[in-house]
Amino acid sequence: MMKTVGIIGGMGPMAGVDLAKKIIEATPANTDQEHVHVILDNNTSIPDRTAAILEDGKDPTSEILNTALNLEKAGAECLIMGCNTAHYFLPRFKDKLHVPFFSIIEEAARYCHKKEVKCVALLATEGTLAAGIYDEAMSKYDIQLIKPDMDQRKVCQDIIYNGVKAGNKDYDTTAFCNVLKDLRAKGAEHFILGCTETPIAVEMYHIKESFIDPTDIIARRAVEFARTGK
Repeated sequence: MMKTVGIIGGMGPMAGVDLAKKIIEATPANTDQEHVHVILDNNTSIPDRTAAILEDGKDPTSEILNTALNLEKAGAECLIMGCNTAHYFLPRFKDKLHVPFFSIIEEAARYCHKKEVKCVALLATEGTLAAGIYDEAMSKYDIQLIKPDMDQRKVCQDIIYNGVKAGNKDYDTTAFCNVLKDLRAKGAEHFILGCTETPIAVEMYHIKESFIDPTDIIARRAVEFARTGK
């Protein structure tokens, strides 16, 4: 019998839906009954993670934990969280969980190691870039991590907040595509879509590059656990 997967969502709302969609797409199923039981709590009350890290904003830990515990009560047998930045707060609440938690950061690093990637560029929010969570994970496998400079970070932040989060279908992606070209010139083999809105952005705006999507990776890990219990 398959395990039930719980998604701590709402960060942002579309990102949780995208993660649930990718779990469905990653599941080898011929009927409804062969799909993974997924419980998504799209809790939009969770405070902004980047603001908490950079601007002394409200700590989201307690709200994330409450969401996780509610998912456990609802029957979730493992937990995943699409928001990359929110993993900065994971050490503050992980020991209070009663079911396995699979980290999108750790799974992405493990994937890059398995694929023998040597150098990646990280496209993410200011919060994720400042938190250093990808730095630590990639360093375990001696993978070079290139980060955008301050001006490039503003561009990456803008496509997330004024593009995807704002639902702006006519967003001008010229500056973002120029950032990709610059990072490629610095040696990046692939681009980590290190914010859950960035996979949505590259799909929404039809941007082509060699992207690594941690959302897809964690979805596949959740399906593996649901099907095998490991």
